[in-house]
Amino acid sequence: MLRLLRVGRAAGRGGRSPCKPPPAPRRTGATGPPCKGGGPDPARPGAADGPSPPAPRSWGAQPHVVDLRSDTVTRPSAEMRQAMAQAEVGDDDYGEDPTVNELQHVAAQLLGTEEALFVPTSTMANLIAVMCHCQRRGAQLLVGREAHLHVFEQGGVAQVAGVHSQVLQDLPDGTLDLDELESTVRAGYGSRYHPRSVLICLENTHNSAGGRVLPLAYLREVRLLADRYRLHIHMDGARLMNAAVAQGVAPAQITQHCDSVSLCFSKGLGAPAGALVAGCREFVAEAWRMRKLLGGGMRQAGVLAAAARVGLERMEETLQRDHGNARSFAQGVWELGSPICSVDPSAVETNMVLVTVAVPWLSPEELCERMQAVSEEEVAETGRAVSVRLFPWAARSLRAVWHCDVSAQDTQLAANKLKFVAEQCRRERGAAP
Repeated sequence: MLRLLRVGRAAGRGGRSPCKPPPAPRRTGATGPPCKGGGPDPARPGAADGPSPPAPRSWGAQPHVVDLRSDTVTRPSAEMRQAMAQAEVGDDDYGEDPTVNELQHVAAQLLGTEEALFVPTSTMANLIAVMCHCQRRGAQLLVGREAHLHVFEQGGVAQVAGVHSQVLQDLPDGTLDLDELESTVRAGYGSRYHPRSVLICLENTHNSAGGRVLPLAYLREVRLLADRYRLHIHMDGARLMNAAVAQGVAPAQITQHCDSVSLCFSKGLGAPAGALVAGCREFVAEAWRMRKLLGGGMRQAGVLAAAARVGLERMEETLQRDHGNARSFAQGVWELGSPICSVDPSAVETNMVLVTVAVPWLSPEELCERMQAVSEEEVAETGRAVSVRLFPWAARSLRAVWHCDVSAQDTQLAANKLKFVAEQCRRERGAAP
C-alpha cells in the first residue's frame, strides 16, 4: 500500500537525500511511543485542548496524563518536525510549492483519484465537496442524522452553500438503510415540489458509531443506487486510513465507489494540521475555486504538507498499534464485568471505544470528571497518580480515542483507572442511605 509513498521523494526535494532524523528524545518517566515524543509532556500543561488535570496534592508529583478525548490532540513527532524544518516551499496559491504538489500527487495515487487538493481542515474539505457537487441553491444532500458533516460542522452546507440536508437514520454500524435511502430519493424524484436530491454523503470511519468501518459490499450497493438516480457520492474520509488498515485493503478499493473523498492528516496520522479533498480532474479544478472562496489559500503550505507526508508513510504501523490498543482496552473493560460501565468489544473496529454508563445515577460527564481527577485514595491504593481524559459522548456513553501519543502502557493505566473509579463509585453507592 505504501510503495507509492516513497516514489519520487528525493526528486521532489531537488534530488537531495533528506537527512536521517535523530531518535526522538525520551524524557525520564515518559511512557508514550517514540513516534510522538513520548506521550503528554508534564512540562506543558494545556498543550492539548481541554481543561488541565487537577493540581497535584500531597503525593508531590504531577499526575501522568492519558488523553483519550480525540485523535486530534496528537503532537508532531521528531521526524515530522525535522521534515517541516527542511521542507522546500513556494507559493501554493500559484501552484509553486513543491512539497504540497508532491503530497497531492502521492495522495491522489493512494486514493485512486485523478487529482487531490491540500486544504486547511476536513470541515473545509467536506464543504468544498458539497459546493462542487451541489451548484444549484436548494439542492438536496442525503446524509446520516449523526454524521459529522451534519452535526459538527456548523451547518455550513446550509449557511454557506445554500444546500438542503435530508437526514436519514444511521444504523448502529454507521451505514444507512438502503431501502430508506432509495425511498427518500424516489419521493422527490421528478417532483416540482421537493428539493432535488443531488448528493449522498457517507462517513468512513463513522465517528458517532464508534469508529465503525463501512463494508465494501455496502459501498458497492450505494454506488449502484446512486447511478440509478444519477446522484453523486462524497465520502467524509477524515479517518479513511483507519478504515483501510482495519480492512487490510488499499484506500483506493474504498474510494472507487465515490465521486469525491476528504482525508484528514491531523487525526490518526498525527500531523499538526491539514486535509485534502480528491476526485476527478474537473472536480479538483472547481475545488480550487471553492477553496479560494472560503479563504483556504495557504501560500507556503509545504511546512504542513511535509508533516502530512510523514504521517502517510507511517500510517500502517501507527494505526495498527492504535487499533490494537483500543481493542485491548475494550477487552479489559468487558472482562471487568462492572455493573457501572460496559463495552461491546465486537463493535471496536478501529481506534475508538464507546463506553456505556450502565447505571442511571451516574452520568457520563461525572464519570469523565472522576477519570480525570486524582485523589490521595487512588495513589494509596494503586501507587500511581493517573489522570485520564475522556469525552462524554451521548446521554449514556463516553468516548475514548487512541492515537500516536498513547502507548500500550498508557492503555493499561487507563484501564486500571477505570477499574478503580468504577469500584469507588460502587462502594460509595453501596454506602449511601
